[in-house]
Amino acid sequence: MANHVELLNELQQLEKVPSLERLRAAQRRRSQQLKRWALYEKEMQSRKRKAEKRRGGLPPPSALDGRKRVSFSASVALLEASARNDSEEAHRHPQPCTDSANISSTCPKP
Repeated sequence: MANHVELLNELQQLEKVPSLERLRAAQRRRSQQLKRWALYEKEMQSRKRKAEKRRGGLPPPSALDGRKRVSFSASVALLEASARNDSEEAHRHPQPCTDSANISSTCPKP
């Protein structure tokens, strides 16, 4: 990869050349970029395969994160379902205490 000084020198040289030559230089630079990116991706894939081999074929930890479940309190679930006007979802969750004077999140058992 070219360092900053090399890029500045190249830009100064390209200011003096015709547009067609600048276009060709930009295309060359872009093709070099794409080649470096392809090599980087290939290297990352091989590292991923090696890591999976070491773990015994288990999926990467990031894939396991999708299995985690998030649960919300009944009041939050009811609020979200009512905002979407989803009565089926609202009936699927246990009903929270709707007493506005009750500050605690739990309702007294009947």
